[in-house]
Amino acid sequence: MIWCTLLNPALDVICKVNELHGGKTYLDSECLQTPAGKGLNVARAIRALGEEVGVHGLLPEYDGRRITAVLDGSGIQHHFLSIPGGMRINTTILEESNGNSTHISAASTPFPSRMQYDYTAFAFQHMQQGDYWCFSGSLPKGFADDTYAALIERGADAGITTMLDSRGPAFKRGVRARPLMIKPNMSELEEFFGEPVQGVHHIALKGKRFLDMGVAYVFISLGADGMIALHKNDCLLCSAPGVPVRDTVGCGDAMVAGVLVAFRRRFSFSETCRMAVACGSAKAMQNGPGVIDGTTVWQLMEEISVTAV
Repeated sequence: MIWCTLLNPALDVICKVNELHGGKTYLDSECLQTPAGKGLNVARAIRALGEEVGVHGLLPEYDGRRITAVLDGSGIQHHFLSIPGGMRINTTILEESNGNSTHISAASTPFPSRMQYDYTAFAFQHMQQGDYWCFSGSLPKGFADDTYAALIERGADAGITTMLDSRGPAFKRGVRARPLMIKPNMSELEEFFGEPVQGVHHIALKGKRFLDMGVAYVFISLGADGMIALHKNDCLLCSAPGVPVRDTVGCGDAMVAGVLVAFRRRFSFSETCRMAVACGSAKAMQNGPGVIDGTTVWQLMEEISVTAV
C-alpha cells in the first residue's frame, strides 16, 4: 500500500486568460476549482497508474467533504485527523498567449503545537511494515521543522519505505533522518545548499552529497529537461520527450508518483527513472494537478533517453 501525506491541503483555483496585465478586470474566465495539495496530487497520479493508494493527513472540518468526495470518487483510501477551519486557497493564472504561469499561494492558519503531536501519534498508528509513505508538501504553521524527520525515523522502525518531497527547513531536517528517496527540484536543491547550481555535472555533484548523507535514491527534477537520478555509483540523465504542454502544475508530483509505482513494481533503476519522467511529461499534457493518462505514460517511456553522467 502507498500512503501520501496531506498536512496542508488547499483549494486550487486555476484560471486561464489570454494575457495577464496588472490592474485589469477579466470577465468570464475559464476557471477550474479542485481540492489539492502535493499528497493529493501524488495519490491521484498513482491511482491513474492502477496502484492501490491512500491519503493520510489533516482534514479541515469546513471543507472536508470536498476532499473526501474527490478521494472516494477516485477510489483512493483516506485516514484523516479532523482540524478546525477551512482550506487555504492557491490561485494559478495561465496565460495562453505565452504559456506563462503565475502562482499565488495562501498562508495556512497557525495550529497549536499539540496538533503536531496529535497528528504524529495518529500517523504512527497506521504505519504497517511493507507500506510506502510519501511525505510531501509544506508543513502547517505551528508544526516544528522536524515533523517529517520524526515520521521518517518512526517509519524506519516500522519497516516502511519512505519518500521525502518538501522544501526549506522541513526538507533539510527530513534529509537528516535518511529517507530512502528524495525528489528535490532545482530551486529546492539551490535552497538546500545555499548557492546557485548550474550544469549537469554540478547538479550531479550536489546529488552525490545527498548519497553521502545516507539517502539511497536521489531524483532531481529539471522541469522540461527531465531528471538527474543517483543511486550508489549510478548517475543518470533522463531527457524528457517533447510533448504538447497544456498545464505544468503538478508535474513534479506526477514524477514522484512514477517513482513510487516503479518501486512498488520492482522496476530497475533506469526503468524507474523512465517511468518518473514519463509521468511528469504525461501530466504536462493534461489540465489539472495529478491528472495523467496511464496509456500515455507507457508510450512516453519508450521515447525517454537515459545516459550515464
